[in-house]
Amino acid sequence: MAANASRGIGDRREELIVQRLPELQARIQALGKLGEVVSALRTVSAARVQQAHAILDAIREHTEIVRAALASAARMAEVPSREGDASAGAGVIIALGSEHGFVGAFNERVLDVAATQRKPGDVLFVIGARAALLATERHDSVSWTCQMPSQVGGVDEVALHLAARVSLVGGQRRVDRVSLVYTRLTAGAGARVVTEALLPFDMQPYRAEETHRPKAISNLDPLPLIDGLVDELLFAQLAHAATESFASENAARLGVMQAAIDNVDGKLDDLGRLERELRQEEITTELLDLVTGAEAVTDA
Repeated sequence: MAANASRGIGDRREELIVQRLPELQARIQALGKLGEVVSALRTVSAARVQQAHAILDAIREHTEIVRAALASAARMAEVPSREGDASAGAGVIIALGSEHGFVGAFNERVLDVAATQRKPGDVLFVIGARAALLATERHDSVSWTCQMPSQVGGVDEVALHLAARVSLVGGQRRVDRVSLVYTRLTAGAGARVVTEALLPFDMQPYRAEETHRPKAISNLDPLPLIDGLVDELLFAQLAHAATESFASENAARLGVMQAAIDNVDGKLDDLGRLERELRQEEITTELLDLVTGAEAVTDA
């Protein structure tokens, strides 16, 4: 009877192992495929961060050229200051968030800072589908949204859309303040949310700027020339902010994907150990069956 009882226990144990092992192997396979997908997303994010950095260098160079031209034009004629009473009219807050997910608290931080900058009567523009969705969930009043590009080459289009929309709002009501809120990468793979004022535009620093360059020669009237350069500078600032946000979004996704890969690898290690234990248990059960069978033959 003892032999029969032992054999019954061994049968149940073997049945349990047979049930668990295929399920465990299927889970290991699924996790392996998930790890491949996450690794691919990490690679894409890393490539986009590098592309954005290359574009940023060109945008900064372009911005400095425009600034230098504006300073030269400002010395050609007396230019009325564009400063105004920032509290007299409404403002536009432009929050640049993410288009896609897997970015952690990226959008929350941008919208939190935008909320601190917003005054009664200000309108809020939110760039990025995920950021706009979060703003809706937070019950933030959003006047206009548009997509963030999935490729770094699309940042110019975003800047053009923003410039056109700000001009449209300015044609409908008095707008004295335009502020950008976006995320900028910092040294050590960090990131921080920054604010940048586009309007009111202060010409004083350009008039006061000292330069050793010879006086510029222009066939254009100074005031239309300066207006065009200011518009070009504002566009460059919008493109710079959009590119910084694009790089930061992908850097945030890169960090999330790396953490996910570490988590998947850890789970695979744990499941691998469990699979080895189950296989060893299976072998042990088979050995017990052999011993039990030998004992039964001997007893007979």
